[in-house]
Amino acid sequence: MTGEISGKPSDKDRVDLKRNIFSLRTLLGFVVAGMVIIVFLRNFEIGQAIEAISSAKWYLILASAAVYYLSLPLRASRWGLLLRPSGHDIAVEPLAHYYFLSWFINALLPARIGDIYRAYLLKKNNGVPVSLSFGVLFSERVFDLAVVSIFVVFSGAYFYTILRGTSEGDYLVFGFMAVIMILVFFVAMAIGLPRIQGFFPEKWSIRLELFRSGLFRSPSRLPIMIIMTSIIWLTEALRLYLVFLAFGIQAGFLMAVFISQASLILMAVPLSPAGLGLVELLMLKILSSTGILTDLAGALTIVDRIISYWSLLIFGGICYLLSARVR
Repeated sequence: MTGEISGKPSDKDRVDLKRNIFSLRTLLGFVVAGMVIIVFLRNFEIGQAIEAISSAKWYLILASAAVYYLSLPLRASRWGLLLRPSGHDIAVEPLAHYYFLSWFINALLPARIGDIYRAYLLKKNNGVPVSLSFGVLFSERVFDLAVVSIFVVFSGAYFYTILRGTSEGDYLVFGFMAVIMILVFFVAMAIGLPRIQGFFPEKWSIRLELFRSGLFRSPSRLPIMIIMTSIIWLTEALRLYLVFLAFGIQAGFLMAVFISQASLILMAVPLSPAGLGLVELLMLKILSSTGILTDLAGALTIVDRIISYWSLLIFGGICYLLSARVR
């Protein structure tokens, strides 16, 4: 019996972290990120930025980090809610643990391999077939991208004019196109999959059926899913807004919404791990274009990315090494 059917992980399901870290794709991702970060650092005086960081209100920075990590239980709860219709009722604590480990993997590897790793952990520890998990994670991603895109559109009517014609703006447009394609693909999969399933070999037909069983098909739960997803991504904006306040910047919550959500669109572009480099340039360009001193904008960007990226590498790495569930 195969691992997919039995619920036991097979070698094909396993995400080999060591092999992926030293792969050409990961190396190229960090090369791209490194080149963009060099451009980012050349746009301001690093000494002035460090001085601004040293005078920031650290209790607000800590509050920003707390908001960021406290969103994990909510993300895990939503994941559990999406899993429940397929007959898998899993507690929030392990799901939050898997989610955190997937954040770490996404910060380390390009192309959101952490999501695949999340599916592997769920199979290894809870017996949920990977194909079913892919259907659930695909539904989750559709909700995320749809809500994020709406936030960007409604908050960015003014701010997008700053990016028009720039490389950051081009990447943002590319991200929007990817979102639209994913949404169209989701609808096509939900409607057309049962009709084409019979044309596939039995082995693949079973996997497609598992994938389809993981897709969101509960209209009665749509309002709660939209509310939960909106709160999740508004915590991203709140995290950034608290960093604004820590530096005494009265930029407004609307700008925090636009920058945080536009950054998430950029992360969908698989050029570097978690949009490393691209996100920094986007934040710096928007902040400095609204009258904020470039050195201060650079300092703010560095602190926000320490919270949302570099802390994941540190704490996620510790969690990965100590976690019994990973092995």
